[in-house]
Amino acid sequence: MLLRTSMRVIAAALMLHGGTFLAQEAPQEKKFFEVKITKDEIYSYTNLKFTGDFTSFESPSGNLALGKTEAGVTIVIVLSPGTVSFEAPEAGQERFKAVFGAYPLKTKFNSLYTRLHPKEFEEIFGTAKWAKSNDDEAFNKAKELFDQKFLGSYHAGPLAIFPPHKTRFMDFETPDFGQIVNEEGYWLILRRFSPYGSVYPSKFVNPKQK
Repeated sequence: MLLRTSMRVIAAALMLHGGTFLAQEAPQEKKFFEVKITKDEIYSYTNLKFTGDFTSFESPSGNLALGKTEAGVTIVIVLSPGTVSFEAPEAGQERFKAVFGAYPLKTKFNSLYTRLHPKEFEEIFGTAKWAKSNDDEAFNKAKELFDQKFLGSYHAGPLAIFPPHKTRFMDFETPDFGQIVNEEGYWLILRRFSPYGSVYPSKFVNPKQK
């Protein structure tokens, strides 16, 4: 009886030790990534379009820059002018009018800084046919916007954190409304900064992603 008990204790100890070893050896999912803008990731495009839950934009032609990590693209910087349209769920439309003076809003933008998950980049832009560009002016502008905007979203110091899949952070520079920041994911964010106004309260749930 004592021998059986001892064997059971030894077996349990071995199983526990093995489980601990496996847990220690299991790879940890990487969460922080180095990202940068390089001359090799400047492209020219035509007919650039995107439609999200309540935000859509288009730009007929111009240049863009991609910010790549080892796991894929998480930054898209549109360097050329375009048009953006904002809408809102019914619960946010009155506040939208108070912030922007009208509902819905369609306005021009001069540049767009976007953060998204690499998987979503592939889903949206993976089949796009963009040409490599050696435009030094575009590269310098992309670097300037990256330096200005990177710390505004999804980062840990100088490293990038990926937004959740189906979450898009967009920072528009517009001639008529100044800076407009928009995020669509499980939560909705839509703000202008001069004068400051926020369409949604904190943690406003996106009805299209419930």
